Amino acid sequence: MNYKFSTILVTLLLTMTFFMMPMYGYASENNIRVGIWSSQRNLLISADVGFEVMNADNGQSLGKFAMNEKAVIAFKENEIILNGKRVDATNLSIMKIINDKEHSIEVNKKKYRGTIDIHITNGNTGLTVVNTLPIEQYLYGVIAKEISPNWPMEAIKAQAVAARTYALYNMNKHQRDGYDVCATTDCQVYGGKDSEAPTGIKAVDATTGQVILYKGNPIAAFFHSSSGGYTENSENVWGTYLPYLRGVVDYDQKSPQYSWEKQLTPNELEETISRSGYNIGKIKAIGISPFTNQPMKIKDRGVSGRVKVIEVIGTTGSIELTGEKLRKILSLNSTLFDIHLMVPVQKSIEFQIADNVGNQSSKKVEINLPPTNEKGYVTDKEDLRRISGNPNETIVITGFGWGHGIGLSQWGAKAMAEKGPQQDATYFKEILKHYYQDVEIKKVF
Repeated sequence: MNYKFSTILVTLLLTMTFFMMPMYGYASENNIRVGIWSSQRNLLISADVGFEVMNADNGQSLGKFAMNEKAVIAFKENEIILNGKRVDATNLSIMKIINDKEHSIEVNKKKYRGTIDIHITNGNTGLTVVNTLPIEQYLYGVIAKEISPNWPMEAIKAQAVAARTYALYNMNKHQRDGYDVCATTDCQVYGGKDSEAPTGIKAVDATTGQVILYKGNPIAAFFHSSSGGYTENSENVWGTYLPYLRGVVDYDQKSPQYSWEKQLTPNELEETISRSGYNIGKIKAIGISPFTNQPMKIKDRGVSGRVKVIEVIGTTGSIELTGEKLRKILSLNSTLFDIHLMVPVQKSIEFQIADNVGNQSSKKVEINLPPTNEKGYVTDKEDLRRISGNPNETIVITGFGWGHGIGLSQWGAKAMAEKGPQQDATYFKEILKHYYQDVEIKKVF
C-alpha cells in the first residue's frame, strides 16, 4: 500500500474514532454513586424481585432472598450483622436477580433503582448506604424533589439540564465517604424511585446527555428557588469568582417567597447574637447600607443588594458578620434584606383641664397614627440604625427571595417558560443561557 495513502487513511480513521467517542469522557451508561444513608445502626432490605447479599470484597454470596423477603443488616460492636449473624465482611453489595431498570431494591421501605452497597461509615459510627445507578436514572429521582413537576415543561427541562450538569461537576465530591454525591441539599435532593414523577422523567429523557458547558467543561450549575428580583455574582456569596455565575434580572415576582418580613426586639437580637458566641453587650446600633434599586454598586452589598457584611455595635464591642452568617443565625430566607427600627407612636394623650371654678379633671385624646421608622438620634447616618432604647422598639427585617440567589432561579424559569413560545421544545436553552452567562448547552453523550 502506498505509504502516503496509508498515512492519510490512518489519520482519517483516528479522526473518525475521535468524533465517534463520547465527548468529555462521558457515556450514557456512566454510573453515579449516591450516598443515601449514613451512620445507620439498622437497615431493612427488600426488593420487588429476588436479590442476593454479597461480600463486595471477594464476591462471596452471604445470602439469597426471594421477592419481598426481608433482610435485616445491623451494625454492632464494629461488625456487620446479617439477620442476626455476624458476617466476615466490611463491604456488602445488594444485587437484584433481574438487573433491569424496572425492578427496585428497598432500603428502609424506600425504593431505589440500580444496586445498593453498604459499608462501615468513617469513624465506625454505623453503616453508610450507597445507591449506584446510571446518571439519567439518578436524575429521575432528583427532578421532582427540586422543582414542581406541575410546572411548564421547558422550566422542568431547564432544571433537568442544570441538575445533570451539577451532578457531573460534583462527581467524587464525597469520595472520602465512598460515594460521589449525597442525597441532601448539600448536593441536590434525591429521593429514589418513590420521588419520581412522569413529567420529571419526560424532561430528563427529552434532554438526555445535554450539559451546560463553559469553555468545554461542565459548570457549577447552582440553582435556587427565588432570587428576589435579581440573581447574585458568585464571589459576593461564597468568595469565588466564576465568570458564568453573574447577577441578572430575575422574573420571580410570583414566587410566594418573593418578599418576606421578620420582626424581633433588640433583646431577642442580643440573645441570639450571644448564643452564637458573640459577646458585645447591649446592642446600640446596626451598620448596613440601605437597599436601593438593582443592580447595586456598594461595598457591603452585592450586585443584587444581598448583604455581604453587616456590623453590629454593642456596649462592650462590635462585630462584623457576613450576610450568610447572619442569615443562618436569624434563620432568614435569604441575604437580600434591609433593616428598619420601628417605634409605635403613643396611642393616646392624657392631660389635666380645669373648669371656671378651678375644679381639676383629666381628659384622654386618642391618637390613631401608624408606627414610624425611628433613627434614634439626629447624628445618625444613612447606613447606621441606632437603637433608641424605647421599650416597644422593634427591629423589622424586610427581605426578598429564598436561597443563595446564584445561578438558575426556579421561579424565574417558570415565569420565562410561561411567557416564552409554547411550541418551542428548545426554549429551555434560552432559560439556561439567561441565568448562566456565556455558556453553551451541548449533548455530551
